[in-house]
Amino acid sequence: MRHRPTGDWHKMPIAILFSLALGSAAVAQDAAPAAAEPGALSASQWPDPATAPAEILDIGRIQSSLLLDGANARDRAVIVGDRGHVLVSESRSEWRQVPVPTRTMLTSVTAIDNSVWAVGHDQVIIYSADGGLTWTLQNSSATADGPLLDVLFLDAQRGFAIGAYGQLLSTTDAGATWSAQLISDRIGGSVSKPAADTTADSELPADEDSELASTDIGEDEGDPHLNAIARTSTGLLILGEAGATFRSTDDGATWTRGNLPYEGSMFGAVALDTNAVVVFGLRGNAFATDDLGLTWRRLETGTEASLLGGAPVQGGRAVIVGASGTVLLLPAGSDQLRGYTFAAGGVMSSVLPLTETEFLTIGENGLAPYQPN
Repeated sequence: MRHRPTGDWHKMPIAILFSLALGSAAVAQDAAPAAAEPGALSASQWPDPATAPAEILDIGRIQSSLLLDGANARDRAVIVGDRGHVLVSESRSEWRQVPVPTRTMLTSVTAIDNSVWAVGHDQVIIYSADGGLTWTLQNSSATADGPLLDVLFLDAQRGFAIGAYGQLLSTTDAGATWSAQLISDRIGGSVSKPAADTTADSELPADEDSELASTDIGEDEGDPHLNAIARTSTGLLILGEAGATFRSTDDGATWTRGNLPYEGSMFGAVALDTNAVVVFGLRGNAFATDDLGLTWRRLETGTEASLLGGAPVQGGRAVIVGASGTVLLLPAGSDQLRGYTFAAGGVMSSVLPLTETEFLTIGENGLAPYQPN
């Protein structure tokens, strides 16, 4: 039997650890006063957050609270985050909250035209057919081993949601039904593991390096957390912890296991309009591939801050954000990223380009526009 740990949260992606900590603290603060009042609900009587509707709160409060991802639907932008909060905006500057049938943390969102899907904890998947204005709950599981961390659709019908411990959910009917598997159940082959690149870890204590850059994954130990999925014209690429990669050239029917030349976790992946994929993660490490992960080249980031989110920019460029206000811009045809600091952004988990030179950052401090000098 494959071993799948259920309490190993110290090895979860940094962005998820961060969101779990803030989300748990906030829930505890809200729940404590109610529990002390006469006639208050007991813990067993509290509604299931996966299926309880999100609270509608002051928009200023939500706009500056923990938000995790954003996507552009045809008619408006959609932002998701803590407690099932979903914000929408046609202008990308004035936001409003919309009702959502869950109050669990939402970690990722994607859009095909005006069809929008968001995923999160408890294997929650919610769907909107009108660009994020109204939502239905498509999937949830109170016994899930961890959150869903990314979602991608090939078209209006076929999509994938991935997450902790190798979770891979797929649909062929726009999410009306979802099939859940482990990534290892779809492995159709394997590739040799390249020598690990330890450059970024050479000055770290041995115990810190072993805890963050390795997770003892494998066929006998368990499935790696799957953190990001990207698509090019040649196929699909999944990035995960401990340098794990998975590629598919048959629209996700089967996957081939590969590895980065670095044993740390990758938290994000951006598919450029040149057909390249840029991946990034722990300790400022970033790589690019032009052949769906068969070969990799290192990108020079100039930072050791963890990189958590990114987006393509027209013309083979990309913007990447992360911890400590880090913003990186990748010029076309370059392996050297330009670094900037946006202190007001704090820890940023995602970014949406507003124009070719202005970006909307998303993270611990909510939403903030940023334009590099």
